Amino acid sequence: MNSEPPTGDELNRMLVTMKQNVLERTTESPRRKRNRNLGLGLGLAALLAIGGGSGALALGMLPSPFQASAPSTPTSTPTPTPTVRPTATPRPTPTVAPVVAPVPSAPIDCATLTNGIDLTAFIPDPVYAPELLPKNYDRTTEAGLAQQGVLSCVWRSEAGSYSNVVVRVSNDVTTGTRWTSERHDAGDSSLGLGRSSVISCGTEGNSSCRASVVADPWWISFSFYDDSSWSFDPSPDAWSEDTARADVSSALRSLSTALVGLTPTAAWQPPATDWADATCSVLSGADVPTIVGSPELVGPAEHTWTEVGDGISDTKDSSVDCRWVLPLEAGDQPVADGSFGEFRVTIVPGGEWAYEPVDDSEPVSVAGADAATFVCVSSEGSSCYVDLLSDGSWLQVGYASGATPEMKGLLVAAAEAIVATRPAS
Repeated sequence: MNSEPPTGDELNRMLVTMKQNVLERTTESPRRKRNRNLGLGLGLAALLAIGGGSGALALGMLPSPFQASAPSTPTSTPTPTPTVRPTATPRPTPTVAPVVAPVPSAPIDCATLTNGIDLTAFIPDPVYAPELLPKNYDRTTEAGLAQQGVLSCVWRSEAGSYSNVVVRVSNDVTTGTRWTSERHDAGDSSLGLGRSSVISCGTEGNSSCRASVVADPWWISFSFYDDSSWSFDPSPDAWSEDTARADVSSALRSLSTALVGLTPTAAWQPPATDWADATCSVLSGADVPTIVGSPELVGPAEHTWTEVGDGISDTKDSSVDCRWVLPLEAGDQPVADGSFGEFRVTIVPGGEWAYEPVDDSEPVSVAGADAATFVCVSSEGSSCYVDLLSDGSWLQVGYASGATPEMKGLLVAAAEAIVATRPAS
């Protein structure tokens, strides 16, 4: 018996035969397959032992170098990363700038400033009366002065209708020097105080004086008026102008001393407003005379006082006072009921800080205004007007003698026409 392992064609035939047997056995029924697993495994082992690598090659257990390479395992397509679209950064909600009131240029309060002055030498029973009270007729003027850094201190006396003492302080010494020089040229006398000073007394037929002194870095004015005993009668023989001058001079020295060493505060910066450069001519677009049923009124024109005031109030008021008035030839004629002999509009640019509705005012709707109230006051006569806010400014419309509560509709209509003239941004 030949013990040499088969080779060549003989080996190939044997391998093919064995491969066919193996394949046939793998297709047998499951019941017989369990008993044949061991034999199948042994047969494969023998085949591998006999033919080595050739047997494995014949069974397809090793790849043939002549066969096409198996297709490479397909690589998975990477999932695309979603594109992150930039989103707009949320804009912060715009904040409304706080309403900031002006502060006086002189860093001192009225009580400290006048501590060395006996106010009873000028009016009886003086009572401090802040000028920015809601019902004061000249409240818009006081607001205009305050915006220029003017410190205003006022005392009144219930003993007289108009008795008062007024002290004002400004750091505008340039205007103060010019104003005192003009008054010297007009005939006012000097007190010999500070860089320049002037005084005038008794020209109004009652106990009264007005005086100013420029003592760097301050311009100080002091004035008083006393009608407590004689109410517009000529000054009584007991009143001495020389004594009044001496008292006023002493008061100004005391005020100058109280201000020594104080440094003026920074100027107030008004908020931006369309009314910043408003003039009375801007209001001419409002047909106020027709609206209020008084077509004979002419204007508007800026109101100027013919009487000389205390100097500071004459030159430092930043409010705009516009008037419609009757022509001179009609000025002495009585005003018909329901019509106006004068119509007044005052603008305080940037004056929202001073807008303060009084307790008995009535909120009203004025087209174009941010807020508005209807106010009526009475003193020696009655008057009604509309207070309103427009673009951060305070406007007072219709303060005129004879305006009654029944005229509310006319005043509101006039206010709407005035607001419509607001200058473009």
